[in-house]
Amino acid sequence: MEILRKFKIPGRSKSPIFAFTVTAGLALTAVTGSAAAVSIFRDSPSNKIATAVEGVVRSSRAIYSITLTVADYKYTLRRLPADSDEYLQRLTEVHSRSAKRILKLCESNKGFYVKAGQFVATLKLVPKEYSLALSSLQDKAVPCNFQEIKQVLTSNLGQNLTEIYLSFDEEPIAAASIAQVHHAVLKNHQEVAVKVQYPGLKQNMMLDTMIMSFLSKSVAKIFPEYRFDWLVYEFVKSISQELDFLQEAKNSERTAKNFKHNKMITIPTVFSEFTTTQVLTMQFCKGFKLKEISEE
Repeated sequence: MEILRKFKIPGRSKSPIFAFTVTAGLALTAVTGSAAAVSIFRDSPSNKIATAVEGVVRSSRAIYSITLTVADYKYTLRRLPADSDEYLQRLTEVHSRSAKRILKLCESNKGFYVKAGQFVATLKLVPKEYSLALSSLQDKAVPCNFQEIKQVLTSNLGQNLTEIYLSFDEEPIAAASIAQVHHAVLKNHQEVAVKVQYPGLKQNMMLDTMIMSFLSKSVAKIFPEYRFDWLVYEFVKSISQELDFLQEAKNSERTAKNFKHNKMITIPTVFSEFTTTQVLTMQFCKGFKLKEISEE
């Protein structure tokens, strides 16, 4: 309650309002599973133009949403004593409006915006209005068109799918904010789960990082007591690591080694010959979500 009343937190702290605004609104911008996904083949002038236009649209949407959110807080709470009941009531109302606005931004821009929304929803100091609104992003990922996924596979593996697989299910068994997973069977009859990164993610990181930095500095000018460059940096660092599936494969192999004597835990085998920075191929194992087990 004291945090909400003062509406002020030291520099490196996660403010209940602006940690969300800056993190989610300035999240890494990317094209993900949707009709708007950008092809990884960007050499033609038409693709470059499409990528540029899309970048402008996404960035403009983010700038508009964040500016409106900051203005909403600033003018809704102006001239109100921070310890008054009216201040707390107005604060709850602006939390609710802003949470819906940011959720809409994440859903519209997809990709890393969804990832950012999921990330911020877990922050302890985020007001409940944000946590409740953004929690809906946990299971809301639209799969990418299979033709786009096929291009990522062939460009990374250097072969046609028919040369590698006996079968490959075009319908994904799971989809998240940066990748989706397909069930397939290799030529040696080994069942595998193939995790494929959405096209265009890394190519957009430079522009997205610039927008993140610009908006975080703009917020800091309006509210000098807030400094969130460190949060933006940490988020970019984390996402950059997630985009490297070779690192994920190494982590999985290390985990398997650590638990090799534990019969209760199964770590899927990584097939390194079919794994790249954008494609991760692992042994297919059936399982359940922890949430499903806890509900039984």
